[in-house]
Amino acid sequence: MRKIYIILLSLCVLLSCSREEFVDEAPKPEPVNENPTIPNLIFPANNQVCTNFKLGFDWEASSDANGDAIAYQIDIATNDTFENILFSITTSETTRAFNLEKGNTYYWRVKAIDSKQSESEYSVIQAFFTEPDAGVNHVPFSPSVISPKPGEEVSGNIITLDWDATDTDDDPLLFDVYFGTTNPPVLLAQDISVSALDVNGSPNTTYYWRVVVKDDKQGVAIGRVWSFRRNNM
Repeated sequence: MRKIYIILLSLCVLLSCSREEFVDEAPKPEPVNENPTIPNLIFPANNQVCTNFKLGFDWEASSDANGDAIAYQIDIATNDTFENILFSITTSETTRAFNLEKGNTYYWRVKAIDSKQSESEYSVIQAFFTEPDAGVNHVPFSPSVISPKPGEEVSGNIITLDWDATDTDDDPLLFDVYFGTTNPPVLLAQDISVSALDVNGSPNTTYYWRVVVKDDKQGVAIGRVWSFRRNNM
């Protein structure tokens, strides 16, 4: 009887040790690295006319849930698709100065990058203009979308394309509208003076559209291609 008791006690000790070893060897979850928040642009403001050509750019600091150090990538381009980037600089500061040319329209954006290389999305894109010499015309700003928003799902057979466009000289503006199921879209309306246009949409179809803005002094701004989807409602 005593021998059976000793054997059972020994088995319990072995099982207990095995259980502790199993717990110790269990993998620990990796800490989750969260992306930093998206920076907010402060200066130059959207559609601002700037008279200083060594211009200081300013944006709000991002936060990081893990407390990682944050750097910022600032891009400056001559179009809102950033196909022609003039400057792309990474800095740990929230301000940076650049020398720019007179009489040009520029677009800028900023994203945050933490020390583990996690990135925020880019900020909203803001446009600004550097004042030209007297008597010099400048092109209109690229159009901005009002509705449908990029990627939006819409319903109804009639869809209103709505956009906004501005010109620092307050020149009268005309618009060419491109629309269709292919990218790039095809010309739908030319030299219209209103900034909204009704189009017909078919269910379960993705549409692409863009707007070209023209002033009366041959200044032209080509907008980016936007898309939306007509649902089955």
